[in-house]
This record gives sequence, structure tokens and C-alpha cells, in this order.
Amino acid sequence: MTIEPIKTFDTIAQRILYGLRFMYSEFVPAASEIADEQAQEKLHGLMAQMIDRLYENPKLLGLAGDADEAFACELLKCNPALDKVYKSIFKAIYDFYKFLYISFFRGEANGDCLSISSAVLRECKASYKPPYKTLLKEIGIETEKGKTEIIFFAEEAMIQSLRLLAEKTPVHINNWTSCAVSNFACCSFAGDHTFPFTGDFDFLLARVDLAAGLNGLLLEIKDKCLESGYEKLIYWHFSASGIGFNIQFKNKVGGFAFGYNPYKYQQFSFGTLNSIGVKAMLEDFENLDPDLQKYFMDVCKTCNGCLGCTKGGRNKIFATNVKYDGKEYHLCNDNYGRHTWDTIDRDLAAVLFKYHAAQEKYGVNWKKK
Repeated sequence: MTIEPIKTFDTIAQRILYGLRFMYSEFVPAASEIADEQAQEKLHGLMAQMIDRLYENPKLLGLAGDADEAFACELLKCNPALDKVYKSIFKAIYDFYKFLYISFFRGEANGDCLSISSAVLRECKASYKPPYKTLLKEIGIETEKGKTEIIFFAEEAMIQSLRLLAEKTPVHINNWTSCAVSNFACCSFAGDHTFPFTGDFDFLLARVDLAAGLNGLLLEIKDKCLESGYEKLIYWHFSASGIGFNIQFKNKVGGFAFGYNPYKYQQFSFGTLNSIGVKAMLEDFENLDPDLQKYFMDVCKTCNGCLGCTKGGRNKIFATNVKYDGKEYHLCNDNYGRHTWDTIDRDLAAVLFKYHAAQEKYGVNWKKK
């Protein structure tokens, strides 16, 4: 599906749904005896259409209609009322997809209908809500609520495709995630669904590049990373409390991180994974590449005596004296939050490659120090 770069939204619900549209999979069929490729592709199109309809009219699912508002930073506690609105929308969307997933994973199919008992839904902590009937009707699925069960009516090929999709959804990923509903909601039939996901997600990287107006830079970074031995992976999540992803290219110590967070006005972030090895680099500042010296002058703050690095006096002050351009500076090493930007260009990418290489020299044995 085509994802257009969007800078503004009418409502918070649209801001969140844009993320789901953004993460929606490219169609890749799975070998199956119950649903052929044509049926899978049709469902893939209809599930995308359902998100589009919901984006156009969030009331189809009864989502809060609050005007668009976001956070300037990731400190959600600064506006608990706004955070509550976000979480109510996340939960409503997640509950819908979890209900649909459980129904087609545990339900019993018979031709053009499928039924799921209310007892099974309760066991799986899922439930049917009246708005679901209207939304599912948008893609040709009728529902009927009985005393002890929910019944779905649709073309047999669609029912079998939904069953296949549910069966392809990973379960028991960890102690906190019973199922990867993001896989179901994004209609991903095939691929490597281990977590973190290491399969082909170039389509998502290309979408980020397009949305951020980077003219192919992220794909260039990816190619250079893979040529240099970096590992590529992605962490993504869709739960009752949030949605987002973080694309990473990792070397032995650090690497690139490109993320998406609907909570922030600037939804996309570009940066590096960590600040491991920075203190050792600052201690050897005079021998660093000039580009790295300038980089640290930009990202490291001058020590203001806050003593946060001492952990209540248990540690020595971490700040390091360096000399740059003929002047003395007392630089703080606690700069992780300053390794992320709202955009990225080729000059910054080139410096970050140098930074990652330096991390492999200065930060490999950091845990032992």
C-alpha cells in the first residue's frame, strides 16, 4: 500500500492509525492448502482497506475524537491527561484485533461461517463489542451475537484466509506477550517472525525514507552497513498501551537506530544505539578523527556540576577534560539522549559510521571496566 508523508492530523486517533497503516505489510503469500495465493492477496487488500476506512472515520470503532495533540518529548508524565487519551485509543484498536485474532485462531469454521464461543473469548481475555459489527461489515464480514457464541459470515475463501493468518501469528513470544497481534493486524502471512525480527523489512525502511524526505539515504546506509558486517533487525510492537518500531543496524558495540513513535510531534527519529565507549574516547580526545572531535563537541554537554553521574557520591565525576580549537572544555559523558535527531543527512551518517568504528576500538570491553 502507498503511504503518503503526513505532517498533520485532525485527531489523535488518526495520528495513531497512521502508524498502523505505516507498519502494514507488503503482500507475501504463504504456502497453504486452505487458502490459495489469490484469496490471501484479496484479504491483504481488504485488511488494508479496513484501516483506511477507520482512518477516515475513527468513530467506526468508537475511538475518542480528541483533536490532534502530541508530546514534544518522550516524558509522557508531563501530560497524564493526554497520555490517558492515547492509551484509550491504543487499547480500543488492540482489543479489536485481539478479538478478531482469537476468533479465527480458536473458532470453528463451517463453509461460509465461523463461530467462537463466549467462554473461549473470556478465557483469552477477549470480547465482542457492538462497533465491531459495523467495522467488519466494511470488508464484507457479517457478525451475529448469540447467547453463547459469536458467529461470522463471509465468503469461505476469506474465512480460510483469516484462519491461515491467525495460524501464522507467533504466540508465547515472552512472558509478557501471548501473541504478536501486530503480525495479524498488518496481515503478514509469511516471513521470519522471531523477535527481534530479522527478515526482509526493506519496505518499511523505504517508507521511513520517503516520509522523512531523505531521498534514498536510509537505503544507502543499509547497504553500507551490510557491506561492513552490521546485523539488521527490527523491534516492533503493537499492544494495548502503544505502537511503534525501531529499525537497527548493529555492529559489535553500537549501530544505527531509526524509530517511529506516534506520541511525538516528530514521529520519526534517527540516531545511534548507545554511548558505549564515549568516556574512553574523550580520554583519548587528541588522537580522535577531527570529525569525531567536532561530533563530541556537539553532543556532549559541558559539565554543570549536577553530580548525577556520581550516583549520590558513590562514583567519581565522569566528566573529562579535553582541548578543542585551542580551548579547554570539561565534557559530560552522559550524552545518550543527544545521539538522536529528527532527521539525518549524509554528513551526519558519515560521522556516525566513524563513531561506530571507534566504539569497536574503545568500547568492546566496557563491561569489565
